[in-house]
Amino acid sequence: MSIEEESNPQELRSSPGCGCIILISIIVVFGGLIVLYTFVGLYQTRKIDDFTQDAPMKILVDQPDEAAVSTALAKLKRIEEAVEEKEVIRVLFSPSDLNTLIATQEMLEDFRGQTYITRVSPQGIVADMAQPMRKGIIDSGSRYLNATFVLLPEVRTRTVAFKVVDIRSVEGEVPSEFVSNYALLDFFQLDPENEQIQKHIGYIASVYTEGDSLVVETGIKLGLEE
Repeated sequence: MSIEEESNPQELRSSPGCGCIILISIIVVFGGLIVLYTFVGLYQTRKIDDFTQDAPMKILVDQPDEAAVSTALAKLKRIEEAVEEKEVIRVLFSPSDLNTLIATQEMLEDFRGQTYITRVSPQGIVADMAQPMRKGIIDSGSRYLNATFVLLPEVRTRTVAFKVVDIRSVEGEVPSEFVSNYALLDFFQLDPENEQIQKHIGYIASVYTEGDSLVVETGIKLGLEE
């Protein structure tokens, strides 16, 4: 069976079907960083103060034109069709495509102004984020982890996960232990109980970065962890 590569714009007359939630859900992960209560016990306030700030930094929000929106939605639609037809293809998403989805999809509106994908590299997806963080167990105040996150996507048996490989704060240095523990907690993954994920994940073979693109590859996946 040949592999078809899709990267050219396509016109759509309507919004993508429910199958498009696969990629949209992937984008949700970047905006869905929860308040970091878990790390309160790992770092004292004075350590947190070294790499967090009192206020969130301003995050860009794209203002895509109609052509950009049509291109991004067409790629989502192509994935949906391939899953339904059990077709093996590769669909490439640029940072612009991903930011367009954040800027235009209703289910992502809560994440606008919190997450902006600056680039995609062989090392992972690079995104600017402003994330709230508790100061400590006694102090109920909040600070913000304003940083560049690097996340590596990986397909598992029942979900797609995003491994944190680096956090680069705008001020100070994030301790390597913080990054390591953050990655081990495995926060960033799609809900395996989501109806649409259950419906389509079995034919999403791989999600990875290649050059300056995020690649979604359909097909049968073998030997993956849960």
